[in-house]
Amino acid sequence: MVDTDERQAVATVAEEAGWNHRVADRSDYFNKGVVRVHIVWHGDTAINGGTLYHDDFLQTYSTDLPTVRGWLKR
Repeated sequence: MVDTDERQAVATVAEEAGWNHRVADRSDYFNKGVVRVHIVWHGDTAINGGTLYHDDFLQTYSTDLPTVRGWLKR
C-alpha cells in the first residue's frame, strides 16, 4: 500500500468543492464565502486539529481528520 500525503489529498478535495486555499507553514486555510476552515498539521499525514468558522464565529473544533475533511466536501 502506498503512503499518501493526506495534506495534499485534503487540499485536492477542498479545491474540487470550490474552496479557496492558502498555506502558511503548518497551517492550511480554506474559505468559501462566509465559511472558513483552519487546519493545523503535524507533518503531512496527521492533523493537530481543525476549526470551522461561520461569519467569523467559531462553530466547532475537531482532531478527527475524516470530520474535518467532511467540512470541506460541502
